[in-house]
Amino acid sequence: MLRRLRDGTPVLTRRIRPDDKRLIQRGIENLSELSVRRRFLSSRRSFTRAELRYLTEVDGRNHVAIVAESPTQPARRLIGVARFVRLQDDPDAAEVAIVVADDFQGRGVGSLLARELAARARGLGIKRFSATMSADNRPALRLMEKLTQHLERRPDGRGATAATMDLAA
Repeated sequence: MLRRLRDGTPVLTRRIRPDDKRLIQRGIENLSELSVRRRFLSSRRSFTRAELRYLTEVDGRNHVAIVAESPTQPARRLIGVARFVRLQDDPDAAEVAIVVADDFQGRGVGSLLARELAARARGLGIKRFSATMSADNRPALRLMEKLTQHLERRPDGRGATAATMDLAA
């Protein structure tokens, strides 16, 4: 679906596809060290084949992922990925994760993906998102605060924060 960012930049959002593996791999390679650490809580720079299958071959119900692409970029690339995975021990909740390419951060891509992902989750009966993030990841916390009226945060004492948000409309 074609959408526009706050500055008018067009962005295409769609479901992730199995043929996105190469784009996902290229995406992590092009993220800054700070963005990688904030998203993955480590300094990883690649995915295994099994991880790429897991990230791109989703069932659309318990594991949902959407991507954002820029239709104006000369080479096809992902500028954002958002996903949730329903928790097996609590089917009303899902772990959520969003990553945005460095050159698109702060422009509304994360908010756009988060709103779309939350709407899909609500449609599938999910009532809460949880996330574990770097304690210094203020942009992620601000994004979660924008999407809910009730956000719980719990520092783990090792540099990470666990956050849970209600998805009530």
